[in-house]
Amino acid sequence: MHLLYSAFEQSPRSPSTMSVTLLLTFAGSAAAFHNAPVVQRTRRTASVVMGDPIKPTDFPVKNVWTTVCSKADLKPSSLKAAFGAGQDILIATDKGGKVFASANVCPHIGTPLDQGTVEDGAIICPLHRSAFDLRTGKLVGPWCPAPPLIGPLTGKLKSPKELKTFQARTQGGSVQVLLDVNAKKRFDSNYWRGILDAQGKVDGSYY
Repeated sequence: MHLLYSAFEQSPRSPSTMSVTLLLTFAGSAAAFHNAPVVQRTRRTASVVMGDPIKPTDFPVKNVWTTVCSKADLKPSSLKAAFGAGQDILIATDKGGKVFASANVCPHIGTPLDQGTVEDGAIICPLHRSAFDLRTGKLVGPWCPAPPLIGPLTGKLKSPKELKTFQARTQGGSVQVLLDVNAKKRFDSNYWRGILDAQGKVDGSYY
C-alpha cells in the first residue's frame, strides 16, 4: 500500500505515465513475492516407545506394616471393612478386643464379609454362614450351611477353601496390617502389559 501511495504521489503527470508506473510497481511486487523463500510447515507427531512387557516377577513380595484404620473405631467381637496396599481388608476383634485381619472376601463366591458376625472365635459369612477361624482362617464346621437346602447346594459350586489372613497389630492409636505392597501391581501385571493393541494386550495375546 505504501508503494502504491508513493506512485500516485510522485506521478502528477499524464494518466498514461501513471499507468506505466502502476504496472511497474505491481510487476516488482510480484517478482519479489515469486522469489521469496518458501516456508514449509511440518506437523509434529508424538512417537510412542513401548518397552518390554511388565511381568509379575517385576514386583517381588514386599511386606510392610500398613495402617488401615483407627483403634477407636473397633469394638469387641466386631468386623470392620478397611483398605490398604490396594487390597480390601477385614479387621476383626474377639471378645477381649484383640485385633485380627483377613481378606474381606468370602472364599466361596467373593462376597464381602464385613456385614457378617464374630461368633465363638470365628468370622461368620453373612450369606451362607460359613465360619472361618479368626487366627488361621481355616473353615470351622460345615461349608455353606445356610439357608437350608439352598446353602449346601450353592456350596457345591466351589470346593471349601480357607480365608486368607494377615498379621495385625495396634501401634499407638492405629491398627496396622502386614501387607505385601506389591501384591496389586503383581496381580495387575497379568492383565495390563503397556499400551493396548487390538487384542487388549501389547503382545497380542488375549485376556
